[in-house]
This record gives sequence, C-alpha cells and structure tokens, in this order.
Amino acid sequence: MTTLISFLVVLGILVFIHELGHFIIAKLSGVGVLKFSLGFGPKLIGIKRGETEYLISALPLGGYVKMVGESPGEEISPEDKEKSFTNKPVSKRAAIVVAGSIMNLVLAFVLLPFIYLIGIQVPTYLEKEAIVGYVVKDEAADKAGLENGDIIISIDDNQIKNWEELSNVIISNPNKSMNLKIKRDGEIMEIKFATEASLQTGGGVAGFLPPMSPIVGGLNKGFPADVAGLQIGDTIISVAGIKINHWIELQQAIQGSKGEGQQIFIKRGSETFDVNMKPQWSDDIKAYVIGISPIQETITRRYGPIGALIEGTKKMGELTIMTFVVIKKLFFGEISIKTLGGPLMIAQVAGQAAETGLTAFLSLMAFLSLQLGILNLLPIPVLDGGYLVFFGIEAMRGKPLSEKVIMVAQQIGIALLVLLMVFVTYNDILRLDIIGFVRGLVE
Repeated sequence: MTTLISFLVVLGILVFIHELGHFIIAKLSGVGVLKFSLGFGPKLIGIKRGETEYLISALPLGGYVKMVGESPGEEISPEDKEKSFTNKPVSKRAAIVVAGSIMNLVLAFVLLPFIYLIGIQVPTYLEKEAIVGYVVKDEAADKAGLENGDIIISIDDNQIKNWEELSNVIISNPNKSMNLKIKRDGEIMEIKFATEASLQTGGGVAGFLPPMSPIVGGLNKGFPADVAGLQIGDTIISVAGIKINHWIELQQAIQGSKGEGQQIFIKRGSETFDVNMKPQWSDDIKAYVIGISPIQETITRRYGPIGALIEGTKKMGELTIMTFVVIKKLFFGEISIKTLGGPLMIAQVAGQAAETGLTAFLSLMAFLSLQLGILNLLPIPVLDGGYLVFFGIEAMRGKPLSEKVIMVAQQIGIALLVLLMVFVTYNDILRLDIIGFVRGLVE
C-alpha cells in the first residue's frame, strides 16, 4: 500500500504543479479555462468555480487544463472569442504552453535546497582519508602503478584531504594527465596519472575505488546466501580459496564461479566457519549472484540557508547536464533504450524512497520534476515542446500551420508516445518481480 500511495502522491504533485503553470498563465493572459483536471477519463469528483470546473478523474496517470478555443477547428461563440486560446498572440500562447515545464523546474529548484537544509545522507567514506581500496585491472590507476592501500596526498600540488575532494577532482577532469603525490608504506612517492572519460556521464574516471569491506549489509530472501544461513554483519573472508579484502573482489569471485558450487569462509564475531554455496543466475543484472548487498555506512549532512541554496543549485545543474547527456546518448544509440523505466518502476522507486525517509522521497520528487520539466520541452508533437515548434513556425510564416498538418503531426506524436509507454512498461515487467510488486501495492 505504501508503494501505491507514494506513487499517487508523487504523480499527483508533479501533475498538479505542471498543470497549475498552464492554468495561472492562461488566466493572466485572459484565456478562458473550462476544466482543470488531475487524471484523465471519467470524472470522479468535481466542483465549479466561475467558468472553471475543477476535477479529479478516474485515470491518475496525468492531468490536463481545457481552455476555450484550444483545439484546432473548435467552434467558438462570439462572446468567447476574446478569451479564446487560438486568438491570442503567439507570444502569449507560447508562454501558456511553456509555463507547465517551468513550474516543474521551479519545484525542483525549491526542493533541492530544502533537502540540503533538512539534511542529506552521504557515504561515510567521503569524509575519510583518500586511501585506495581497490585498483581495477588494466584501467587508468593500474596503468599508472597505483596499488591497494596507497594514500593520495595531493594532485598537481593541490592537497587532497578526503575522498570527497579526490572524487570531485577526478570527475571534473576527464582525459587529463595529473601528477599524484602518494604515501605508500610510509614513503612519499610521485607518479604520473591520466584519467579517462566515463561512457555514461562524460566525467573523469580513475579506475580505483575507496575501501569497501566485504561485510554483508543486506540479504535477499530465498537466494543462496539466505538459504545457506548467512546473516547481516557477516564478513566474507575467502571464496574458493581466494582471499577477499574488498567487495569488488567478492563480486569477481562469485562471477568467476560460473554458477559452480563454491566454498566460502565466513567470520561472524569471533567465530570462523565455511559454507558451500552455488551462485544463481540473475536475469536483472545478467550475472551470477548469491543474494547479498554491501553494508551502507552513511552520515547526515545539514547546511545553513545559504549553503543549502548553493548546494541545491549545484545539484540541479549537475542533474540537468546529466539529463541532456543521457538524452544525447539514447538518441545516438550509446545507451540502450532498455535501460528506461516506466510507471511500474517509478511506483516501485517511490515506495522504496518513502520507506527510506523524507529526504529520499523529496529527492525522488525533485529529480522526477526536473525530468518532467525538461522532457516536456522536447520538440515532439503533443508535448509542450511540440507546440512551441508549431508556434515558432507560425511566428516565422506570419500564419499558423494548417489544421490538417497539426493533426497529422499530433497523431504521429501520440503513436510514438504510446509505443514508448508500452515499451518501458514491458521493460518494467521484465525487470520487476511482478507478483512481489503487486503484493507491495496492497500491503
């Protein structure tokens, strides 16, 4: 039940804010608004104030504002002609259309600083000394000669106090050669190092990770580790004779099993014992797993009003850039469309965020609001961006496109969006445990 309620709350707020933008600017522009509905389809409840009927409709996946003279070819009475949408100047119509997306962007801009004000959870390691916990074979750090246990003191003579400073320098400097000063076994050394660029984000990557102990932080019920009797807090010492010091080494050892049974040594308190475990294949991540997750050590950071505003603004900029990078990579086929999620995935994530806490829930809402604001401005017919294209063409031509051209374009746009919705929902079905998901909706 938490999942369903969380999904409806998130969707309801995002749609309400979006449609409120259209509504407010329409009213300010002198356009008559006949209906303001949350949801589509049959009316559940409604109340009329002046010329506007405010509705909650049966299908909660969206909403709409119905304006006088909005539809092409719509008959308008002489007394309504002055407040008809189609009779307003292009600039006012464009402002009405873009207002929905702007309101979603404003919501994200308001929520993000507020999140930093009330406090965010960050990994504990970010505030710890920049110790190299694991070096990925054949990647940048390995080629430069870095080793597990090295302490990074400075980069290009700029002091590195902790992992957060180190991560920021690496991410902001893709494909760049650097001079690293490190401490190894008590001795200070200098080495040359060149970052690489991430294929997913374009940011710099180094090929090394912070320390991450192979301690069981979570268990998936019914998976091999759970069946074998592992408990949260257990430390994995070795797998098939391979000593394990880092969580990545544990993952690699499990993958190396190819599904064959493995002898795994476990430390629990002062006791050490072994179990035989056969990893199972996961279609979700296309890998062998035993059903455990690492322990997540976090701390809460709170900022003052100015600091929260600065951090929230920076985060909005980062998320905006990331969104456009992902859109570009999807367009050019660099990221598979199979990675996209639909309503079921959003519902699941909303439920998980609600159970995690207020910060996680508001973070999800801010992220989705930002996405909705940006994606609605894409130049696809039936989206706000499609209407802006029509208005731009009208402004250049001095007259609007024909009703037939607009209707054909919108039909194509609707068909594309329906196909996309079917596809992402199919992705969700393949990705999710549907029986468990439906159970989560009602429990």
